[in-house]
Amino acid sequence: MLIDTHAHLTWDSFEKDLPQVAQRTSDAGVKIVINIGADLESSQKAAEINCDPLQSFSSIGLHPHETSELANDVSIHQDIEELEKMYQNHSNRVVAVGECGLDYHFGRPGFTSTTLSQNQMKVLQKKLFIAQINLAKKLKLPLIIHCREAWDDIFIPELTDTGGVFHSFTGTKEQAKKVLDLGFYLGFTCIITYPKNEYLRQIIKNIPLEKILTETDCPFLPPQNMRGQRNEPANVYEVIKTIAEVKNLTFKEVSHTVFQNASKLFNLRYN
Repeated sequence: MLIDTHAHLTWDSFEKDLPQVAQRTSDAGVKIVINIGADLESSQKAAEINCDPLQSFSSIGLHPHETSELANDVSIHQDIEELEKMYQNHSNRVVAVGECGLDYHFGRPGFTSTTLSQNQMKVLQKKLFIAQINLAKKLKLPLIIHCREAWDDIFIPELTDTGGVFHSFTGTKEQAKKVLDLGFYLGFTCIITYPKNEYLRQIIKNIPLEKILTETDCPFLPPQNMRGQRNEPANVYEVIKTIAEVKNLTFKEVSHTVFQNASKLFNLRYN
């Protein structure tokens, strides 16, 4: 059985053909998809979305990009309260907190602020991150961590005695070791199929399969043979295939172990 542990089927680009996408995904052998919350709206949608014939779970979280909207500590507190309410209402579906973390790739569309400097946004991101770490501890849920251009700041003391996954990992082998030393998993997407990312394939080759999760991050980051197209959960097949080639294992060995990894981390109760 295949699993996509990080999808965004709540995205607008799936609105018109979600049933067809779900059927294609099921036909490709994917049994479970975890839809990821990135703000209050997408967290709510992820907890409620119908992806039949797939079995779908969800996360609840606030992406670091949300700091352009969260202007103070009161706003953070209020949004964390809303996330907790979502969990209480959908505890049978919600299996993680996130995606949360740090992202210093400032200046991209939708990630600017007319009132906050970059340093102020970094401070606010860290507060938002810590608030979600504390929520995960309170709810006894794993974390889904997003880190972009912020590796020097991401390994904060609050992560001790937590667990989860660093999603769409793009760090170095040294950073991978730090993630593993914390007890977290490494999530890999279709970008491991890109020719330029040999360094990621070498990291995969040298880490335990038991610490790897497979993701698509769809509709983003399609595999090499679909560059420029919308990504779908069915393409997690390409991630597993590449991992198997890199580690000289069979597709079945990789898919089975990854499924067990995800089931363990997210405490999945699947049909």
